[in-house]
Amino acid sequence: MAVSPLKIVLNDIARIEGVRLVVVASKDGFIIDSVASGGEPPVDPEALAAVASALYNTTMRLAGELKANSMEDVIVEFDNAYTVLQDVGEAIVAIVASKPASLGMLRYELRRQRDRIKSAL
Repeated sequence: MAVSPLKIVLNDIARIEGVRLVVVASKDGFIIDSVASGGEPPVDPEALAAVASALYNTTMRLAGELKANSMEDVIVEFDNAYTVLQDVGEAIVAIVASKPASLGMLRYELRRQRDRIKSAL
């Protein structure tokens, strides 16, 4: 069975040191695809998709209040992990990474892979 182009991109992102889970979700909160690395995912991928959608929609309401044209990234930092969200057109990508993952590398890689993700959707 052939691996989908989206799964290939998600696997590439999941290889970054510290990444535990990569999820692509629809903007209404449904999971499109996911890849976990390093064993069990830190959260249920379907739950992350739902929460990522809610956070995205809340952020977009804030963007409207700020008269901002677009959202670059949403970054939530916890004591032991990061969650990074990025709008990829028709969907949202959410990454959960354990510290001490490089936040800069996560953001760079998401931007670098954005077009591949869009074309794979």
